[in-house]
Amino acid sequence: MTVICRAGIMSEFHCKKRDDYLEWPEYFMAVAFLSAQRSKDPNSQVGACIVNAENKIVGIGYNGMPNGCSDDLLPWRRTAESILDTKYPYVCHAELNAIMNKNSADVKGCTMYVALFPCNECAKLIIQLRSLVGSLPGGVRPFASFPRHP
Repeated sequence: MTVICRAGIMSEFHCKKRDDYLEWPEYFMAVAFLSAQRSKDPNSQVGACIVNAENKIVGIGYNGMPNGCSDDLLPWRRTAESILDTKYPYVCHAELNAIMNKNSADVKGCTMYVALFPCNECAKLIIQLRSLVGSLPGGVRPFASFPRHP
């Protein structure tokens, strides 16, 4: 049997796997940053990726207006005379969207990768998971881990 590798046709015994692939944390963090690119927010693009213990993605989200609400009609401003004329009462954060868009029955015990440190409201949601990972200077590292209590 002949195996075709990047360098051309070689015997299967001379072809070895790559060793410069992304490790799981970097891969999931990249998915979070990629999903952030779907955000239409002109100021902040945030993505989140929820992963189970088997390294399977069970939820992805980005910050944006709620499903069914036109992002052309609602405001994207950060400041205005009235809070109702800003984005803040309307925008759903990436973390919330990842949880709401999950494709698994349960996200308990999962890990969430986020492109920006979460706000206090999202932190309360994330505590229901197991741990939170983010991109920090020097690499992808856990922000927090939440042990389960009986």
